[in-house]
Amino acid sequence: MNDITIDLQGIEKSYNHGKPGEVNVLRGASLSVTRGEIVALVAPSGAGKSTLLHIAGLLDTADAGTVTMNGADMTTLNDRQRTRARRQDIGFIYQFHHLLPEFSALENITLPQLANGVAQVQARDRAMSLLERVGVG
Repeated sequence: MNDITIDLQGIEKSYNHGKPGEVNVLRGASLSVTRGEIVALVAPSGAGKSTLLHIAGLLDTADAGTVTMNGADMTTLNDRQRTRARRQDIGFIYQFHHLLPEFSALENITLPQLANGVAQVQARDRAMSLLERVGVG
């Protein structure tokens, strides 16, 4: 069994492509994350960390390269299919943004699952499991 959960190979991304002021953000970036692995991306501001994460999380598309998740090619998916994959298989916890301050960490992880139709007990149990896995349960 292949333990690679997400694999990005040869990722390229630029903004204003082919126009004056073109900015090449990623040039041949690669990243593989295995099941259960905890990864930190550390680089100077403007190095492309957020862009790489947005591509890995299917929030943005690369100009070139491949994104594979659980063995499936994500680069060929349309918007609806990417949205479905994000809702079912991807979760981000951002350092500063997108958490609801009036809720606990457990509630912030449970809420998106409830919105996706997961039963409350199941969503809470999974959220607690995830928190324990990263040492904050």
